[in-house]
Amino acid sequence: MINIQEDELIKTLILQDLKHCQLLYGLDRLNLDAGYCHFLSILDLISKVMEISDDDVNDFNETYMLFMDKCMDYPLSTMGEELKPLAEECYMALTAIQKEVSTA
Repeated sequence: MINIQEDELIKTLILQDLKHCQLLYGLDRLNLDAGYCHFLSILDLISKVMEISDDDVNDFNETYMLFMDKCMDYPLSTMGEELKPLAEECYMALTAIQKEVSTA
């Protein structure tokens, strides 16, 4: 069994979702309308892993989607290596929200 730290798992999920959004948004720019039918619900999984309550999920989701919207500012690549700093930045923003809501 492979053991992965929770933070690395979340960062990897964010990176994969950024790559997926690049594909979807790119297809939409070509008028191929791939957008709203093919989301993977990775955001839902991340919010559960980070134990974000239903009451606090709106700010969390909004922050996450702001980062997904930035993916098109980065070049496409096979492994998504250019997106790693964006995934890290997204993770840091989400953990800040997590800490904020857990102390409220």
